[in-house]
Amino acid sequence: MESARELEDLNVFMASRGFVSGRAELIGHGFTDSQIKSWVRRYRLVQVFHGVYSYGRDIETREATWRAALLAAGSGSALTGRSACEAWGMIRLDQPIPAMIEVGGSTRRSVTHQGLSPATRLTTVGVVRRTFESGEVQVRNGLPIEKPPRALIDLAAGASGSDVRFAFLEACRLGLFNRRDVAYSFRRVSGRRGARKLSPLLALWVPELGRIRSVLEGLFLLAWVDAGNTQRMPLVNHKLGRFEVDCHWPAQRLVVELDGDAFHSDPLARARDAAKDHALRAWGFKVMRFDYDAVTNTPRRVVAGVTAALDMA
Repeated sequence: MESARELEDLNVFMASRGFVSGRAELIGHGFTDSQIKSWVRRYRLVQVFHGVYSYGRDIETREATWRAALLAAGSGSALTGRSACEAWGMIRLDQPIPAMIEVGGSTRRSVTHQGLSPATRLTTVGVVRRTFESGEVQVRNGLPIEKPPRALIDLAAGASGSDVRFAFLEACRLGLFNRRDVAYSFRRVSGRRGARKLSPLLALWVPELGRIRSVLEGLFLLAWVDAGNTQRMPLVNHKLGRFEVDCHWPAQRLVVELDGDAFHSDPLARARDAAKDHALRAWGFKVMRFDYDAVTNTPRRVVAGVTAALDMA
């Protein structure tokens, strides 16, 4: 029969681990195998992966699922690739519980762990052998995660070119990728799968990418640099009076605004954009606007139009 003291000890212990713990941790704390089995039968503990338990109820968050996956993978493991990118916010994860979790560790061979609880039954943890260099893993919110540059390298091995580009630009937007990371990434990606997807992006990196507020702005800058315009870089997200403009060439008094659907598609946003353009033109600026389709489908035409406007100024 479980005692109130045992249950209080379990509650305190699980709370200290985000209410997710592995069997080895429980045993190491002093709980017995029979206690663990009893708590599982009584639903005090819910087994989410083999040897990994959630306290009181099933897992409900992606962070808890990531912790459970790392426990299932074993000591020294870290989130890698797409999962690391998701944890850093470089890739959006729509569902609360990931369907696939990528983990790197000291395993001798690749293994998988299938979720066992109702919340994780569609979740697979893929564990592959990874040897991390010093400084390639960072503990964030209690989770060991590949740092963004290494995560991008592992993502590129299996993701589409568009996914790699999006994650790269999000890393820049979030301040997770800088000049030092470019040299590191060139060195580490050389000869690896995915180099053809990531290396061209590294070659186009410019400091201005660290000032973007959207992937669309990043796509424009990549196209701009790819066309050989590194000597004519704009000021990015620059203040002009009461407005902030996406790209500004002061000498030519040219402003380029990039309209993503998220912030420029409704009538109120369009009216606000029109008022902004009217004010800027009244101050003597030339304003050019391009939407997402133009930048993604015809980037060369967009760049040529901006180049022509600069040449005529």
